[in-house]
Amino acid sequence: MRTHISRSDESAWLQAWSETRRLPRVGRSLLPLALLLVASLFLVGFGGPPTLVDRDQAPSYRLTVGQLRQMATAQQPPPVTSRAVLLYDVDADQVLMARNETLALPPASLTKLLTALMILEEGDLDAKVQIQPGDLAPGASMGLQVGEVLTVEQLLWGLLIPSGNDAAMALARHSAGTVDVFVQRMNIRAQELGLEQTRFANPHGLDAPGHTSSAQDLLTLAKRNLQYPLFREIVATRSTTVAGHLLNNTNRLLSTFPGADGIKTGTTDAAGQCLVASITREGHQVIIVLLGSGDRYGEVEAIYRRYQEYYRWQRGRGRPGLTLADRLFDPQGALWLLRPQGEPPEIFLPRWEQLRLTSYRRLQLPPPGQPWTPGLVVGQLEWRLGDELLGVQPLVLE
Repeated sequence: MRTHISRSDESAWLQAWSETRRLPRVGRSLLPLALLLVASLFLVGFGGPPTLVDRDQAPSYRLTVGQLRQMATAQQPPPVTSRAVLLYDVDADQVLMARNETLALPPASLTKLLTALMILEEGDLDAKVQIQPGDLAPGASMGLQVGEVLTVEQLLWGLLIPSGNDAAMALARHSAGTVDVFVQRMNIRAQELGLEQTRFANPHGLDAPGHTSSAQDLLTLAKRNLQYPLFREIVATRSTTVAGHLLNNTNRLLSTFPGADGIKTGTTDAAGQCLVASITREGHQVIIVLLGSGDRYGEVEAIYRRYQEYYRWQRGRGRPGLTLADRLFDPQGALWLLRPQGEPPEIFLPRWEQLRLTSYRRLQLPPPGQPWTPGLVVGQLEWRLGDELLGVQPLVLE
């Protein structure tokens, strides 16, 4: 194969040629091998026999009809009743499936994600709150009684586990002095967070004119809340007792779907069934947002099955046996073996892209005068999807 070499590359080759002339006779007899190994300063293919890459960018790759069909299927929800759907892989930081994700819809008790976030951002979790008659809103309840005293943190548990409207009212009043002022602050905070479809009329989510959000906005709120360990602990709890109140989580997935670890449910006549679900398996988390569903739990399971069918977290493909590109000679002519260090990186790949995953060696040899020693890092193994670098693995001397 003909290889295109720049002026800087040509200088490197000439220097390598000069070095080989200083080698003992046995070293000179390995000149073709040495030149091939110096070529590994550039990119060397790693899917089979080593080949020099004669371009700076990866070759173009066309998807087959079958792969295009897989891609189209993966990006669309399975048959569901939900008016809005969103699937997000947390570690990959990618939205993988979306339908009507920016549509303004009633969010029901998913409203409490913003209520909780504002309380967590304030951080005064040990403050005492005495329950007043105005806190006892209708609907879902923590079971609060007028006159009892709880901490802000205890009210957060009542807000998020049984979706207590009473806890939402008490927290709002305590935080801002009045519930109306707290709602004004909620809408200001929504604007600051870039929640374009979010406008709230109360802190709990009971139906009200103009009280809306979107799947995309609710994903943003979920991600913000998950930054707080206390939030993650609360929404993953199936049942607990707080300040004498037995709290059972409204999220049925926690007890029926392996890997479910949050986050929040909501249901009203106008909103239908709503859910922001977190599922973590094998160390990787996804968030699914459903609005206006008729079967939120069944639909979350169907969407997650489609995710598993078309997307993978996988290690970089294993390397072949010892090849010429695994050998290097130092300036004294001593032979060294080149090995990847540690485990290959874990890479997120859609099913239709898996054949495009390739690995290349990129060497950065020690400067003249620096001794070569076992374990010395002399480059990296790069895992690429086309021109996109997905992960690296150090290359060391043995």
